[in-house]
Amino acid sequence: MFLVRRVCRTERVNAWKVASILTKICNAYEENGRDKATIYIGGAGTPAAEITVCAEWTQETIDANRMPNVPSAVKENAPKLMELIQSYDIEFFEIATEDKIEERG
Repeated sequence: MFLVRRVCRTERVNAWKVASILTKICNAYEENGRDKATIYIGGAGTPAAEITVCAEWTQETIDANRMPNVPSAVKENAPKLMELIQSYDIEFFEIATEDKIEERG
């Protein structure tokens, strides 16, 4: 199992707008079967070096997201998101489940 995190760096004034658009994008993927994402903001109301808006979810495998599988709501909202952010990174983490720890530990 993997944890996937999308990190958007933005200006303080745009943080909640970015969170709203990122929620719409994640909802579209969830309608196609992806696990529920948690959307959170760093630095707008909490101490942080920069303002970030993140979407984080888990999935069993990491697969390429092919264009024919991208929901229309994502294609509609992604350009709006890109206008409000400075960068859009993706991070992948392998979850250390008990089974994996027993196998590898």
